[in-house]
Amino acid sequence: MDKHDERLLWLGGTHIDEATLNRVFGRVLAKLRGSDDFNPTRTAQHSGLDRAFLYAIERGEKGISLFTLFRIASASKLSAADIVRRLEQELASETEPAP
Repeated sequence: MDKHDERLLWLGGTHIDEATLNRVFGRVLAKLRGSDDFNPTRTAQHSGLDRAFLYAIERGEKGISLFTLFRIASASKLSAADIVRRLEQELASETEPAP
């Protein structure tokens, strides 16, 4: 497979497709759900995003734009950078080779 395939990300020697990225991002939001940092109902109210859309993101069914990432961050107690950092950590653990 070509390292420069437009449908894939190249992360730490591993190919990441869009579906995997969406699923892992959703897992990050799901882990945050109910914490003081992220509450889907409050985030939906303050971001103008539909709560059903946020849950679809959590399930990995929907991807988001950079603009939506900042809307989620601004409506929660997290920065966009913190959310991306958590995503990077999850992706790293997802792509680590099994022992």
